[in-house]
Amino acid sequence: MDRLALLRNAGKVGYVFSGGSSRCAFQIGAIEALAELGVKPSLAIGVSAGAWNAAIVAARSESRIRYYWRSFMRMPHIDLRNLLVDHSPWRFRHMHKRNFDRFIGSDRFRQPDALPLFVSVTRFRDGANVIFNVRDVDDPLQLLLATNYLPPFYTHRPLIDGVAYGDGGISDNAPYEKALAEGCDAVVVVTQKGESEGGIFKKKGDYEHVVTDPRVVVIRPRHRLPFGFTERRWEVLDALTRIGYLRTREVLLGEDHAETYVRAKGEAPSARARRILRAIIPKSL
Repeated sequence: MDRLALLRNAGKVGYVFSGGSSRCAFQIGAIEALAELGVKPSLAIGVSAGAWNAAIVAARSESRIRYYWRSFMRMPHIDLRNLLVDHSPWRFRHMHKRNFDRFIGSDRFRQPDALPLFVSVTRFRDGANVIFNVRDVDDPLQLLLATNYLPPFYTHRPLIDGVAYGDGGISDNAPYEKALAEGCDAVVVVTQKGESEGGIFKKKGDYEHVVTDPRVVVIRPRHRLPFGFTERRWEVLDALTRIGYLRTREVLLGEDHAETYVRAKGEAPSARARRILRAIIPKSL
């Protein structure tokens, strides 16, 4: 069965959105293309910045996703007065709260028509991965902030039931197994690591993960994206949404678009660091 038929014929489809900061704008185009092609999600799972897109899908507010992102990008992200509040010049916690309250709201996920939303986080005390159902926490925003927690942009560790959690991408950046465990017979994973870079980034220590389950469709760029991790210019990110849209059509329809062949120069800094470490460590043993 081809990929699109798998997704259209599935009784329950799960969407999984990996982290990647501003590069998660790629997921906007994927969400829009999937909707155009008649794919209907039954639940959403988000990690790090991908959790904001998952939240919008679960809230059934996909039509407002571009407004959400553009509003966020227009807000000033640095204000020295924030040093008195969050002990950091970055205002990301305040910015996310404002947009979350405006476009989604904490009560949205408890309404009957909202989709189940799961969020991957990393528990600080032991580094374990924990996946929460948003309906089981008192403050959904706090959970979404937790999966995005990365110093120095955030300085106070978010607490869920008195326990500190941080960025979910460290312990599981692509928790497609959770969607399958929740009864999905097809899963879409949208992640930002290019195919030419090898396997997907799953978690710390698993940088070349290969998805072998035929029920899982992975949508990702062809190559390493030439977009900054903290890019804030919407006109730039809008081009990235277009790549996500076209890349989704390529994966599901077999199309070929010149725009998706865009490629960053050189080796990814993270990959270079791991290569250097692998070269050094054996010599020191």
